[in-house]
Parts: sequence; C-alpha cells; structure tokens
Amino acid sequence: MASDIASHYGVCCLPVNCLELDDAAVGDILKAILYEFPLTELELHIPAWVLALPADHAIKLGLYRSIREGAKGLHRIREVAPAVDAMCAYEGISGAKVNAISLGSGTASAELQLPRALFYQTLSEQSGFDVADDGDLMRLLTELSAVKADYDKVSSAIRDARETGYGVVVPTVDELILEEPEIMKQGGRYGVRLKASAPSIHMIRANIETTVSPIVGNEKQSEDMVNYLLQEFEGDTAKIWQSNIFGRSFHEIVSEDLQAKLKRMPDDARAKLRQTLERIINEGSGGLICIIL
Repeated sequence: MASDIASHYGVCCLPVNCLELDDAAVGDILKAILYEFPLTELELHIPAWVLALPADHAIKLGLYRSIREGAKGLHRIREVAPAVDAMCAYEGISGAKVNAISLGSGTASAELQLPRALFYQTLSEQSGFDVADDGDLMRLLTELSAVKADYDKVSSAIRDARETGYGVVVPTVDELILEEPEIMKQGGRYGVRLKASAPSIHMIRANIETTVSPIVGNEKQSEDMVNYLLQEFEGDTAKIWQSNIFGRSFHEIVSEDLQAKLKRMPDDARAKLRQTLERIINEGSGGLICIIL
C-alpha cells in the first residue's frame, strides 16, 4: 500500500506503527519530511579539463546535454540522487555521486567523474602530442617548459620585428663571457681593464617578393584565363591561389620560389652582414653604405 501511495501521489510514504515508535523511526519520518522540501541549489562538480575545452567540443556538448536531461523535473531534495544517477546516461561519464546535502538551506553538492583515459585521449587530440599516461604528460610538460623559457627570451624581439621591422634579443647575465682583468697603462697612470662580451640576436624583417607568370598563349587567351579565375572563385583570392595550373597550385609554385630566394643568400654574405652589424654596435656609426655586387 505504501508503495502504491508513493507512486500515485509522487511523495514519500512510510508505514509505521505509532504504538511502537522509537527514535530511529522518528528520525526516518523527519528525514523524509525534510527531503520533500524544495531544492534551492545543486552544485555540480565536473573535471576542470572539461571546462577548458572549446565551447563546441563534442565532450563538452554531450556532458552538458546529459546534465540538462538529468536535471529535468528536479525540484525537491529527494530527487537529487536519482537526477545525478540519470546524468550517467552520457557514455563519457564513468561515475557520479552526491557529496553533500544541506537540509537546512536546501542545497546539494554532486560530482561527475570521467575516465582518466578520456582525458589523455582528448589531450592528445587537442595538443597534437601523443599522451598516454602521467609519465608522457610529465615529459611533455618538461619539454614544453624548456621551449617556453627559450621563446620568452625572443618573443619581444619577434614582436618588434613584425611591428617595426627590427628586433633585438638582449643577452642575459648568464650569457656574459668575462675575460681576465688586464693591467693597462695610459700616459703615466695605470688602470685595470675589465672586458666582457655576450651574444645578441638581431631579427630583421625582409619582405620577399615573387611573381607567377604562366605562359598560356596570346593576349586574348591570357584575358580569358584571368576572367575565368575571377568568375570561378567569385573574386576570392585565397581560392584562386589554390587553383591548379599545369598540375600544380599557384600556392605551391609561389612557396617554392620563396624558399629558393631565401636559400640564395651565400654564406660569406651572411658572415659579412653579421660582421658589419657587430662593428656598428661596438664601434658606433653615423651612417651605413652598402654596395651589392
């Protein structure tokens, strides 16, 4: 009868013998009454790495959808546990539990657990690195921290080179090379010469130009080809560069030509350019004349 009443009216029904009530039975009755009170707040904890995923990621969307479905019709405190269990319908959730319920304030706290293997799989997909366990993660973070330390030294110079065309990586104290002190004589006086040197990296932005000029025939045929390209790709120059000519895309042809020009500068010219820069920095210069042979 008690179960029929509970299912028919949607409430908790406890059959008790009032003549034999004890403290435990009274406690159960009070607990059942309190569990019928409205739920004011459900604090749901999910792994932090899920929150860091993009908003349109499949795992995040599926988890949030499962939470919304499980929380439908959640109004009373006694409905918290069934609702949390219903959220496990999402295949990515490995477990769920209710951590705490405050009957005085009508709040509850629950936790959704996802498999650790899913974390490694998602991390590998998002980062492009193969991470299978904590060992791989530790090695990856150690390597990336070293790379970041190196990049932090040159990041400002790269930014300056992109914005102004010239950037300088200032040497650190650890890179200073100190030579032994020397006694020097100047006139009738003596002194001590302390000399130090350090490598500095200079970044120069140089625009490289190239032109693709396929020979397709006479002037009329060239005009037809230009009109075809503009009409075919509706003026989208990015798509035009992906179009093929003679079995290769314009983008491939231009990239190869740019690479060839970058490698065209001979080693001795690079060395002379570096030596010239060193003289300008160390000796000073009011101007610079370059003769290209």
